[in-house]
Amino acid sequence: MSTRDYPWRARFVFGTGGDIVDWQTTLPVVGWTPVTPTVGGSRTAASGTPAAYVVRRDYNLRLTLRLYETELPNLAALIRWGQLAEYFLWYPDANESGTSHAVYLENPVAGESWEPARDGTYPKVFTVDLVLRLVVGGPWYLDFYPDP
Repeated sequence: MSTRDYPWRARFVFGTGGDIVDWQTTLPVVGWTPVTPTVGGSRTAASGTPAAYVVRRDYNLRLTLRLYETELPNLAALIRWGQLAEYFLWYPDANESGTSHAVYLENPVAGESWEPARDGTYPKVFTVDLVLRLVVGGPWYLDFYPDP
């Protein structure tokens, strides 16, 4: 089985006009993790009664990519695009071309640095975390380990 046959290799499509980039990772991703930030606040009165308000709740997904060093320029281009608050298409499995999600890059945001980390087990492999948010909002309905 070649690396091109593994499930959950990420694919990204971004850009405009004649500058469309269609890039897929060589290695499978690490199992994604839901992240749910909220905007709001809470206080507890002197009597001990709590009060809270929520202005906004996002349903994000932390996606850990595994990459070879030669793939870092492709990732840099994706991050540059996402940091402009432009959406892009993410295919959770590059082998399944019909399932894509229009997403925003929530992290790393513009003005923030990003740094790939070397995988401790495979020194030629880097890992990088991206945090994605659906353009349409709402929770994610993905299962990294679906039942057979």
